[in-house]
Amino acid sequence: MKKTRTRAFPVLLLTLAFFAGIIYFVFNLYVNASEWVSKPINDHLNNKSVELSGTITDRNGVVLAYSEDGERKYNEDYNTRCACLPVIGDSSVNNATAIQTVYRSDLSGYNLIFGFGLPDRFKSSKTITLTIDSKVQKAAYEALGGYRGAAVLYNYKTGETLCLASTPTYDPMNKPEDIETNDAYEGVYLNRSLSAAYPPGSTFKLVTSAAALEYKDDIDSFEYDCYGSDEIGGKPVTCYEVNGHVDLKEALKTSCNIFFAKLAVDIGKKQMTDKAEQMGFNKSWELDGIQTAESSYDVSKANENDLGWSGVGQYKVLETPINMAIRSAAIASEGIPVKPFFVKNISGEFGMPAPDRTTSKAKPMMSKEIASRLSDMMRYCVEANYGDWSFGTDLKICAKTGTAEVSDYGGDAHAWVTGFSLDEDCPFAFAVIVEHGDSGYRAAVPVAASILQQAVKSVRG
Repeated sequence: MKKTRTRAFPVLLLTLAFFAGIIYFVFNLYVNASEWVSKPINDHLNNKSVELSGTITDRNGVVLAYSEDGERKYNEDYNTRCACLPVIGDSSVNNATAIQTVYRSDLSGYNLIFGFGLPDRFKSSKTITLTIDSKVQKAAYEALGGYRGAAVLYNYKTGETLCLASTPTYDPMNKPEDIETNDAYEGVYLNRSLSAAYPPGSTFKLVTSAAALEYKDDIDSFEYDCYGSDEIGGKPVTCYEVNGHVDLKEALKTSCNIFFAKLAVDIGKKQMTDKAEQMGFNKSWELDGIQTAESSYDVSKANENDLGWSGVGQYKVLETPINMAIRSAAIASEGIPVKPFFVKNISGEFGMPAPDRTTSKAKPMMSKEIASRLSDMMRYCVEANYGDWSFGTDLKICAKTGTAEVSDYGGDAHAWVTGFSLDEDCPFAFAVIVEHGDSGYRAAVPVAASILQQAVKSVRG
């Protein structure tokens, strides 16, 4: 009898293990069904006939997208719908970085037993709460007007992103019939704040300044008399005006091209590249499962004149609005930026609550000392050049504008501004580009003012 019991015991263990494995498999299949069904092999999620049933809200609970009687609906305000489209997308998968594309499985209402066939009230779809403020997003959309462009604004202490605006856009409830053929909608499926890279123009002088502060021992005594044009590498480098006698601080304020071109040549290719890469170039960022476009700095084949122009943000330099905002956040945060995010939380199955995202720091972009010097110089740019009033609030703003020449592509120059606020209750970092806006001060600063004004209202009530 003892021998029989000894043989039966392993069989019992194997049986129990088998059934435990079955239970574990079924449980995981149920819990992760929506994730499994959204794998690339399952093409049905990319089918436009798939009904989205989850809800998307902004940080204040404003409903941006929801489903009713099998129909996908959006916010009742036209401008809010258009403004938020680049972030949330429509029912298609045309916008690869949109919430309704990236988080399609969470919004599909898929059920293991009944698939997609359940009535809305029985679906286990989720609510996605964003950190985006729809009013700030709308302010950016309206301020950009008929221009193509982008605007980013985020809290550099928490990482919460209030604005990821991009134009052109359209109404997801009334999609234009000529969207594929009308030039006015060119690039409409691209969220330019995340997925487009542009020549940064004079905003890149912040990178050149950081490189000079780190690598050029005599930077505090380095001065130059600007007469509007000078020869570097056998070819001219020009300024918009005669800037006179300038040091680093004055050169950043007046945006003296020749001063920064000479700096770039003195610093050299390797160290300019090292500093650019430390400050976000030649890599992309990951935000909520989305890979941004890369900012790029490549002077490997540049001659001396090209290297000089690279220090001014021209040559082949390209930058994304999101990276520019992160760099400003780094300057505001003693050199170490907090990574931005825009998905606050996703409710669990059947509406169970989920914890909010937590703050995550990125790698240092510069030393604390360099960040402090750049912050002081950007503040000086506002006090002595742009004026705090230009940004339409009582915030203490540190900023740098840029005008990026794109004559090879036709049209006026691209207009940029980037910066941050020093205020404890409104710690905002921002970047704005207005394509072919010509002047950063005239075209980009008013957009920045609009989003800052609305962000202050939202935070201070």
